[in-house]
Amino acid sequence: MSGAPDTVPFTVALERMNRFHEPVMHAVIAGLGLAPGSRGIDVGCGVGLYTLWLAEAVGPDGQVLGIEPSAERVEAARALVGDRLPPPRLEFQVGDGVEMDAPAGRFDWLWCGNVLHHIPDTQAALKEFARVVKPGGRIVIMESQTLPAMFLPGHPSLERRIQEAESERSREEAGARTFQERRQRTLEALREANLADVAQETHLLQCRAPLTAAARAYIETVVFGRNWGERLRPLLSSEDWARRAALCDPQSAEYVLARPDYYCLYPITVFTARNRA
Repeated sequence: MSGAPDTVPFTVALERMNRFHEPVMHAVIAGLGLAPGSRGIDVGCGVGLYTLWLAEAVGPDGQVLGIEPSAERVEAARALVGDRLPPPRLEFQVGDGVEMDAPAGRFDWLWCGNVLHHIPDTQAALKEFARVVKPGGRIVIMESQTLPAMFLPGHPSLERRIQEAESERSREEAGARTFQERRQRTLEALREANLADVAQETHLLQCRAPLTAAARAYIETVVFGRNWGERLRPLLSSEDWARRAALCDPQSAEYVLARPDYYCLYPITVFTARNRA
């Protein structure tokens, strides 16, 4: 695939994913009803866009801290959004979500977006989340694609095989359970952690041609180029790889994003719970 290389740096891929999510994410955050002036933490903040939107939601008297175990991503967050709001409204620091440098009950709420499925010991993470959130405080887990997205309308069998290959490849990091299996077990994990008022809600992000610049950049370079790039070739048949290239290469006459009737569907699920008093 020549037109969309799968060498997009991870921080760039994160930013493009977040900007793709933005059309629904403001509504998702508003729907949480986070209290004005409250103090929250974004565990696994990535490049900081979710953190910024959360800080905006709690207003000028609120405080939101974003943490990442990677110093590179913390610096990326500071560079991208660090000057948008003054501290302590918005701050970033290196931190481990399973062992946070914070006293018990420090935060009114905790947000963890598209990260929990990457943590091998889910219960250890949720125990730490509950420790740093005050009694009665909120724990919010956002996970994309608990159900598979649709990026290749009209080609369900091929897309299913591509997604199965992507899922199998995730076992290199995820281990016995794929990332999607981990995502789908989030509700179960929250209940096992003895948290209260466990609930979930799924939002559907819909894009249609003509695509916004943010949607096109994400689908073209992150989904088609990175996630479905050369690393999947050994897991697909030669026929499926050739067909995928014809549909996903910007240089192809069959490139799906060039179609005037192109559309995609992308589910985002928000799981919520309360710390027991």
